[in-house]
Amino acid sequence: MELHYLGIERYTGLTSSGAERILEHIPRLKAGVIGDGCLDIYWHADMTKSELSRETPHYPLPIVKEIFSPGAAGNVAANVKALGCSEVYFCSVFGNDWRGSLLRDTFQRLGIDDRYSLYVDEWLTPAYCKPIRHGMQGASQEDPRLDFNNHRPLSDVLVSQLVVRLDQMAEVVDIIAVTDQLHFGVVGEAVRERLAYWAEQGKIIVLDSRDRIGAFKGIIAKPNEIEALRWAEPSLDPYDGSWSHWLSAARKLSEHTGAPCCLTLGDKGSLWVEKGRAYWTNARKTEPPLDIVGAGDCFASALLCALGVGSNGMEAMAFAHAAAAVVVRKIGMTGTATPLEILESVRLDPA
Repeated sequence: MELHYLGIERYTGLTSSGAERILEHIPRLKAGVIGDGCLDIYWHADMTKSELSRETPHYPLPIVKEIFSPGAAGNVAANVKALGCSEVYFCSVFGNDWRGSLLRDTFQRLGIDDRYSLYVDEWLTPAYCKPIRHGMQGASQEDPRLDFNNHRPLSDVLVSQLVVRLDQMAEVVDIIAVTDQLHFGVVGEAVRERLAYWAEQGKIIVLDSRDRIGAFKGIIAKPNEIEALRWAEPSLDPYDGSWSHWLSAARKLSEHTGAPCCLTLGDKGSLWVEKGRAYWTNARKTEPPLDIVGAGDCFASALLCALGVGSNGMEAMAFAHAAAAVVVRKIGMTGTATPLEILESVRLDPA
Protein backbone atom coordinates (compact mmCIF):
# COMPACT_ATOMS: atom_id res chain seq x y z
CA MET A 1 0.00 0.00 0.00
CA GLU A 2 1.88 3.07 -1.28
CA LEU A 3 0.01 5.63 0.82
CA HIS A 4 2.93 8.04 0.81
CA TYR A 5 1.94 8.98 -2.74
CA LEU A 6 -1.18 10.51 -1.18
CA GLY A 7 0.86 12.32 1.47
CA ILE A 8 -0.08 9.85 4.22
CA GLU A 9 2.62 8.98 6.75
CA ARG A 10 2.60 5.57 8.41
CA TYR A 11 2.71 5.42 12.21
CA THR A 12 4.17 2.33 13.88
CA GLY A 13 5.34 3.88 17.12
CA LEU A 14 3.19 2.14 19.74
CA THR A 15 5.31 -0.24 21.81
CA SER A 16 4.50 -2.41 24.81
CA SER A 17 6.19 0.16 27.05
CA GLY A 18 4.14 2.92 25.43
CA ALA A 19 0.90 1.03 26.05
CA GLU A 20 1.98 0.37 29.65
CA ARG A 21 2.67 4.09 30.14
CA ILE A 22 -0.78 5.03 28.83
CA LEU A 23 -2.53 2.46 31.00
CA GLU A 24 -0.51 3.47 34.05
CA HIS A 25 -1.78 7.05 33.79
CA ILE A 26 -5.44 6.41 32.88
CA PRO A 27 -6.49 5.91 36.54
CA ARG A 28 -5.71 9.59 37.10
CA LEU A 29 -8.49 10.58 34.71
CA LYS A 30 -12.07 11.54 35.47
CA ALA A 31 -14.25 10.88 32.43
CA GLY A 32 -17.63 12.21 31.39
CA VAL A 33 -19.92 10.66 28.80
CA ILE A 34 -22.87 12.41 27.19
CA GLY A 35 -25.17 11.08 24.53
CA ASP A 36 -27.63 8.43 23.52
CA GLY A 37 -27.39 5.68 26.07
CA CYS A 38 -29.44 2.54 25.64
CA LEU A 39 -29.93 -0.92 27.07
CA ASP A 40 -28.67 -3.90 25.07
CA ILE A 41 -30.62 -7.08 25.79
CA TYR A 42 -29.73 -10.57 24.59
CA TRP A 43 -32.50 -13.17 24.96
CA HIS A 44 -31.22 -16.70 24.37
CA ALA A 45 -33.98 -19.16 23.44
CA ASP A 46 -33.48 -22.95 23.52
CA MET A 47 -35.77 -24.06 20.68
CA THR A 48 -35.32 -27.73 21.62
CA LYS A 49 -37.57 -26.94 24.61
CA SER A 50 -40.28 -25.23 22.53
CA GLU A 51 -43.75 -26.76 22.24
CA LEU A 52 -46.58 -25.67 19.97
CA SER A 53 -48.77 -23.13 21.70
CA ARG A 54 -52.33 -24.22 22.49
CA GLU A 55 -53.66 -20.72 21.89
CA THR A 56 -51.85 -19.79 18.65
CA PRO A 57 -50.26 -21.74 15.78
CA HIS A 58 -46.76 -20.74 16.84
CA TYR A 59 -43.79 -22.23 18.63
CA PRO A 60 -42.78 -19.84 21.46
CA LEU A 61 -39.19 -18.88 22.25
CA PRO A 62 -38.24 -20.49 25.60
CA ILE A 63 -35.78 -18.01 27.09
CA VAL A 64 -33.09 -19.81 29.06
CA LYS A 65 -30.68 -16.91 29.49
CA GLU A 66 -30.89 -13.12 29.30
CA ILE A 67 -28.00 -10.69 29.33
CA PHE A 68 -28.27 -6.95 29.96
CA SER A 69 -25.53 -4.47 29.16
CA PRO A 70 -25.29 -0.73 28.49
CA GLY A 71 -25.24 0.11 24.79
CA ALA A 72 -24.27 3.08 22.59
CA ALA A 73 -23.08 5.87 24.94
CA GLY A 74 -23.60 3.46 27.83
CA ASN A 75 -21.11 1.09 26.26
CA VAL A 76 -18.63 3.95 25.89
CA ALA A 77 -19.01 4.62 29.61
CA ALA A 78 -18.47 0.94 30.36
CA ASN A 79 -15.33 0.96 28.23
CA VAL A 80 -13.72 4.01 29.82
CA LYS A 81 -14.47 2.47 33.20
CA ALA A 82 -12.89 -0.85 32.15
CA LEU A 83 -9.82 1.04 30.92
CA GLY A 84 -9.31 2.27 34.48
CA CYS A 85 -10.62 5.85 34.74
CA SER A 86 -10.97 6.67 38.42
CA GLU A 87 -14.41 8.24 38.00
CA VAL A 88 -16.91 7.94 35.15
CA TYR A 89 -19.99 10.14 34.94
CA PHE A 90 -22.95 9.76 32.59
CA CYS A 91 -25.14 12.57 31.26
CA SER A 92 -28.30 11.76 29.28
CA VAL A 93 -32.08 11.49 29.44
CA PHE A 94 -33.87 8.21 30.20
CA GLY A 95 -37.41 7.15 30.91
CA ASN A 96 -38.97 6.08 34.18
CA ASP A 97 -39.61 2.64 32.67
CA TRP A 98 -38.36 -0.92 33.19
CA ARG A 99 -35.49 -0.38 30.76
CA GLY A 100 -34.40 2.76 32.59
CA SER A 101 -34.43 0.87 35.89
CA LEU A 102 -32.35 -1.95 34.44
CA LEU A 103 -29.90 0.49 32.90
CA ARG A 104 -29.54 2.39 36.16
CA ASP A 105 -28.88 -0.88 38.01
CA THR A 106 -26.27 -1.79 35.38
CA PHE A 107 -24.53 1.56 35.78
CA GLN A 108 -24.41 1.08 39.54
CA ARG A 109 -22.98 -2.42 39.16
CA LEU A 110 -20.24 -1.14 36.82
CA GLY A 111 -19.36 1.85 39.01
CA ILE A 112 -20.68 4.46 36.55
CA ASP A 113 -22.12 7.57 38.22
CA ASP A 114 -25.36 8.76 36.56
CA ARG A 115 -26.00 11.75 38.83
CA TYR A 116 -25.96 14.04 35.76
CA SER A 117 -28.66 12.04 33.95
CA LEU A 118 -32.37 12.77 33.94
CA TYR A 119 -35.01 10.04 34.47
CA VAL A 120 -38.40 11.36 33.37
CA ASP A 121 -41.88 10.10 32.51
CA GLU A 122 -42.12 11.77 29.09
CA TRP A 123 -39.16 9.97 27.53
CA LEU A 124 -38.47 6.35 26.60
CA THR A 125 -35.28 4.56 27.55
CA PRO A 126 -33.89 3.27 24.23
CA ALA A 127 -33.22 -0.46 24.05
CA TYR A 128 -32.05 -2.99 21.47
CA CYS A 129 -33.50 -6.41 22.26
CA LYS A 130 -31.89 -9.32 20.41
CA PRO A 131 -33.59 -12.75 20.49
CA ILE A 132 -31.15 -15.55 19.64
CA ARG A 133 -32.51 -19.00 18.85
CA HIS A 134 -30.44 -22.07 19.67
CA GLY A 135 -31.19 -25.44 18.09
CA MET A 136 -29.72 -28.86 17.50
CA GLN A 137 -25.95 -29.48 17.20
CA GLY A 138 -25.02 -26.00 18.40
CA ALA A 139 -26.92 -24.16 15.64
CA SER A 140 -27.91 -20.60 16.49
CA GLN A 141 -29.56 -17.71 14.69
CA GLU A 142 -30.40 -14.15 15.71
CA ASP A 143 -33.95 -12.95 15.05
CA PRO A 144 -34.76 -9.37 13.97
CA ARG A 145 -34.11 -6.92 16.80
CA LEU A 146 -36.90 -5.43 18.89
CA ASP A 147 -36.12 -1.72 19.30
CA PHE A 148 -37.45 0.83 21.77
CA ASN A 149 -36.82 4.37 20.54
CA ASN A 150 -38.23 7.86 20.84
CA HIS A 151 -40.00 9.30 17.81
CA ARG A 152 -40.09 12.95 18.79
CA PRO A 153 -37.45 15.41 19.97
CA LEU A 154 -36.70 16.34 23.56
CA SER A 155 -38.83 19.15 24.92
CA ASP A 156 -37.22 22.57 25.38
CA VAL A 157 -37.53 22.15 29.14
CA LEU A 158 -35.62 18.87 29.12
CA VAL A 159 -32.98 20.31 26.77
CA SER A 160 -32.39 23.19 29.18
CA GLN A 161 -32.10 20.82 32.13
CA LEU A 162 -29.71 18.58 30.19
CA VAL A 163 -27.43 21.49 29.29
CA VAL A 164 -27.21 22.44 32.97
CA ARG A 165 -26.24 18.85 33.83
CA LEU A 166 -23.63 18.83 31.03
CA ASP A 167 -22.02 22.00 32.37
CA GLN A 168 -21.97 20.56 35.89
CA MET A 169 -20.31 17.37 34.63
CA ALA A 170 -17.78 19.22 32.45
CA GLU A 171 -16.63 21.18 35.49
CA VAL A 172 -15.41 18.04 37.25
CA VAL A 173 -14.05 15.79 34.47
CA ASP A 174 -10.85 15.79 32.43
CA ILE A 175 -12.17 14.17 29.24
CA ILE A 176 -15.60 13.87 27.59
CA ALA A 177 -16.95 11.26 25.17
CA VAL A 178 -19.92 12.16 22.99
CA THR A 179 -22.19 9.57 21.33
CA ASP A 180 -24.77 11.00 18.93
CA GLN A 181 -26.50 7.90 17.56
CA LEU A 182 -30.28 8.25 17.45
CA HIS A 183 -32.44 10.28 15.08
CA PHE A 184 -34.38 11.65 18.05
CA GLY A 185 -31.60 11.64 20.61
CA VAL A 186 -30.26 13.93 23.30
CA VAL A 187 -27.37 15.63 21.46
CA GLY A 188 -29.11 18.58 19.82
CA GLU A 189 -27.99 22.07 18.87
CA ALA A 190 -27.89 23.40 22.44
CA VAL A 191 -25.69 20.50 23.59
CA ARG A 192 -23.41 20.92 20.56
CA GLU A 193 -22.93 24.59 21.41
CA ARG A 194 -21.96 23.81 25.00
CA LEU A 195 -19.54 21.11 23.86
CA ALA A 196 -17.89 23.64 21.53
CA TYR A 197 -17.58 26.02 24.49
CA TRP A 198 -15.91 23.38 26.67
CA ALA A 199 -13.55 22.46 23.85
CA GLU A 200 -12.51 26.12 23.68
CA GLN A 201 -11.73 25.89 27.40
CA GLY A 202 -9.27 23.11 26.67
CA LYS A 203 -11.43 20.09 27.51
CA ILE A 204 -10.46 16.99 25.51
CA ILE A 205 -13.61 15.77 23.73
CA VAL A 206 -14.04 12.90 21.26
CA LEU A 207 -17.20 12.63 19.18
CA ASP A 208 -18.90 9.64 17.57
CA SER A 209 -21.91 10.73 15.48
CA ARG A 210 -23.85 8.52 13.10
CA ASP A 211 -25.62 11.18 10.99
CA ARG A 212 -24.47 14.63 12.16
CA ILE A 213 -20.68 14.41 12.18
CA GLY A 214 -20.34 17.81 10.47
CA ALA A 215 -22.63 19.66 12.86
CA PHE A 216 -20.03 19.90 15.63
CA LYS A 217 -17.25 22.44 16.06
CA GLY A 218 -13.92 22.30 17.85
CA ILE A 219 -14.04 18.69 19.01
CA ILE A 220 -12.23 15.60 17.75
CA ALA A 221 -14.44 13.66 15.33
CA LYS A 222 -14.18 9.86 15.06
CA PRO A 223 -16.33 8.79 12.10
CA ASN A 224 -16.03 5.57 10.20
CA GLU A 225 -15.53 5.69 6.45
CA ILE A 226 -19.27 5.41 5.70
CA GLU A 227 -20.24 8.28 8.01
CA ALA A 228 -17.41 10.47 6.70
CA LEU A 229 -18.23 9.93 3.02
CA ARG A 230 -21.95 10.46 3.54
CA TRP A 231 -21.10 13.89 4.92
CA ALA A 232 -18.20 14.88 2.68
CA GLU A 233 -19.25 13.28 -0.63
CA PRO A 234 -23.05 12.79 -0.55
CA SER A 235 -23.18 12.02 -4.29
CA LEU A 236 -20.72 9.13 -3.87
CA ASP A 237 -21.73 5.62 -2.86
CA PRO A 238 -20.20 5.54 0.65
CA TYR A 239 -19.51 1.82 0.30
CA ASP A 240 -17.44 2.43 -2.83
CA GLY A 241 -14.77 4.75 -1.42
CA SER A 242 -11.03 4.65 -1.96
CA TRP A 243 -7.99 5.88 -0.04
CA SER A 244 -8.11 9.20 -1.87
CA HIS A 245 -11.81 9.60 -0.98
CA TRP A 246 -11.21 8.73 2.66
CA LEU A 247 -8.26 11.08 2.96
CA SER A 248 -10.18 13.90 1.29
CA ALA A 249 -13.16 13.36 3.61
CA ALA A 250 -10.99 13.34 6.74
CA ARG A 251 -9.19 16.52 5.70
CA LYS A 252 -12.45 18.22 4.78
CA LEU A 253 -14.03 17.28 8.11
CA SER A 254 -11.00 18.39 10.12
CA GLU A 255 -10.95 21.74 8.35
CA HIS A 256 -14.71 22.16 8.78
CA THR A 257 -14.74 21.39 12.52
CA GLY A 258 -11.45 23.10 13.32
CA ALA A 259 -10.20 20.01 15.15
CA PRO A 260 -8.43 16.72 14.37
CA CYS A 261 -10.28 13.88 12.68
CA CYS A 262 -9.72 10.18 13.34
CA LEU A 263 -11.33 8.22 10.53
CA THR A 264 -11.66 4.48 11.16
CA LEU A 265 -11.50 2.03 8.26
CA GLY A 266 -12.34 -1.32 9.83
CA ASP A 267 -9.67 -3.90 9.13
CA LYS A 268 -7.79 -1.36 6.98
CA GLY A 269 -6.76 0.65 10.05
CA SER A 270 -7.46 4.34 10.53
CA LEU A 271 -6.37 7.83 9.53
CA TRP A 272 -5.46 10.70 11.83
CA VAL A 273 -5.66 14.13 10.20
CA GLU A 274 -4.52 17.23 12.05
CA LYS A 275 -3.69 20.64 10.58
CA GLY A 276 -3.59 19.14 7.10
CA ARG A 277 -1.13 16.34 7.90
CA ALA A 278 -2.33 12.74 7.62
CA TYR A 279 -1.13 9.61 9.39
CA TRP A 280 -2.21 5.99 9.03
CA THR A 281 -1.87 3.03 11.32
CA ASN A 282 -2.91 -0.54 10.67
CA ALA A 283 -5.55 -2.50 12.51
CA ARG A 284 -4.37 -5.28 14.81
CA LYS A 285 -4.35 -8.81 13.45
CA THR A 286 -7.40 -10.76 14.60
CA GLU A 287 -8.46 -14.25 13.62
CA PRO A 288 -12.10 -15.34 13.16
CA PRO A 289 -14.59 -15.77 14.65
CA LEU A 290 -15.07 -12.04 15.18
CA ASP A 291 -17.95 -9.85 16.39
CA ILE A 292 -17.58 -6.14 15.58
CA VAL A 293 -20.52 -5.04 17.77
CA GLY A 294 -19.20 -2.42 20.17
CA ALA A 295 -15.76 -2.19 18.57
CA GLY A 296 -16.30 1.45 17.59
CA ASP A 297 -17.32 2.34 21.15
CA CYS A 298 -14.19 0.69 22.51
CA PHE A 299 -12.00 2.44 19.93
CA ALA A 300 -13.46 5.87 20.79
CA SER A 301 -13.04 5.23 24.53
CA ALA A 302 -9.42 4.15 24.23
CA LEU A 303 -8.62 7.02 21.87
CA LEU A 304 -10.09 9.52 24.34
CA CYS A 305 -8.26 8.06 27.35
CA ALA A 306 -4.91 8.01 25.56
CA LEU A 307 -5.34 11.62 24.49
CA GLY A 308 -6.33 12.46 28.05
CA VAL A 309 -3.01 11.20 29.43
CA GLY A 310 -0.97 13.16 26.91
CA SER A 311 -0.53 10.86 23.91
CA ASN A 312 -0.40 12.52 20.51
CA GLY A 313 -3.09 11.62 18.00
CA MET A 314 -1.09 8.92 16.26
CA GLU A 315 -0.16 7.06 19.43
CA ALA A 316 -3.71 7.37 20.76
CA MET A 317 -5.06 5.97 17.48
CA ALA A 318 -2.71 2.98 17.61
CA PHE A 319 -3.62 2.35 21.25
CA ALA A 320 -7.29 2.42 20.32
CA HIS A 321 -6.70 -0.29 17.72
CA ALA A 322 -5.09 -2.48 20.37
CA ALA A 323 -8.19 -2.10 22.55
CA ALA A 324 -10.63 -2.73 19.69
CA ALA A 325 -8.74 -5.91 18.75
CA VAL A 326 -9.68 -7.28 22.17
CA VAL A 327 -13.38 -6.50 21.86
CA VAL A 328 -13.92 -8.02 18.40
CA ARG A 329 -12.85 -11.38 19.82
CA LYS A 330 -15.73 -11.31 22.33
CA ILE A 331 -18.64 -13.01 20.59
CA GLY A 332 -22.30 -12.23 21.28
CA MET A 333 -21.76 -9.24 23.55
CA THR A 334 -20.93 -5.54 23.58
CA GLY A 335 -17.66 -6.20 25.38
CA THR A 336 -14.96 -4.08 26.96
CA ALA A 337 -11.17 -4.29 27.01
CA THR A 338 -9.21 -4.46 30.25
CA PRO A 339 -5.65 -3.15 30.64
CA LEU A 340 -4.22 -6.69 30.81
CA GLU A 341 -6.07 -7.69 27.64
CA ILE A 342 -4.78 -4.62 25.80
CA LEU A 343 -1.18 -5.28 26.84
CA GLU A 344 -1.52 -8.84 25.58
CA SER A 345 -2.92 -7.51 22.30
CA VAL A 346 0.12 -5.28 21.86
CA ARG A 347 2.56 -8.06 22.72
CA LEU A 348 0.90 -10.47 20.26
CA ASP A 349 1.03 -7.94 17.42
CA PRO A 350 3.63 -5.23 18.18
CA ALA A 351 3.64 -3.72 14.67
